[in-house]
Amino acid sequence: MVMKRIIYGCLLLVAGFGCSVREDRLPCPCYLDIDYRDALAADLLDGRGGSVDVSVFAPHPVWAERRRAEDCPDVEEIVVDKGRLRVVALVHDRPLRDFLSAGTQVLYEAGNQIDSLFVHTEAVDCSGEEARSVLRPHKQFSTLFISDGEDGALCRQYNLVVRGTTCGFDAADFSAVDGAYLYTVQEDDGAGRIQVRIPRQRRDDLTLEFWDKDDHLKRFSSPVGLYLFAAGYDPYATDLPDFELRIDFRQALLYIRVSDWEQEQVFALYD
Repeated sequence: MVMKRIIYGCLLLVAGFGCSVREDRLPCPCYLDIDYRDALAADLLDGRGGSVDVSVFAPHPVWAERRRAEDCPDVEEIVVDKGRLRVVALVHDRPLRDFLSAGTQVLYEAGNQIDSLFVHTEAVDCSGEEARSVLRPHKQFSTLFISDGEDGALCRQYNLVVRGTTCGFDAADFSAVDGAYLYTVQEDDGAGRIQVRIPRQRRDDLTLEFWDKDDHLKRFSSPVGLYLFAAGYDPYATDLPDFELRIDFRQALLYIRVSDWEQEQVFALYD
């Protein structure tokens, strides 16, 4: 890194920019270190590999890099203009097309399930000649684990449709973004459970619909967003929790608990 700085400093001098101790140092760049070590040590994707995208904004994108997780360096030094910058990093299990190319919003069109996304965002003071950003991504999705108490025998009779009004989030501040969210789940996970990921919620209007697979009629619906909020969902949480939903189809009851919590809350399914 020191050799890179010497070479870059020589180029500035050749170009007519003074960066010696006795010269005006305002034209000198800032050397920003992107530290990947905490993000890689966290093993956010449970050994499934994945990619790390990093973008620097000032306020428009000035630098971006995508690497497979196994190819990330411990620390990467980049040269940026001095000022107040924002570093945004995304850890995910599959490449996202045009991630952050037009801004910091991560959006999903209706019909697509949100990915397993972990995001770091940080305003970095690069007004000096050295700065550092340590990537510490946070979980930006919730997984709903849905079971029926009968090893999936009843869940398999239905297609589950998830509807909501949050279609993604802004990676700059983790805020939810309004838009139609729609995803249909037709299979269980082999263990008798249905799993579906949802983005950060702004309001309590997420709905689960259970459609008969044979005649395609809606059998049950549930204002699950209302129940999630009642069970402790925090739309401003830095890391979003997962939830376990147990459906008693015979009694038309829905049991919800935050994963890793012992206490359950019970609510009524709607016809």
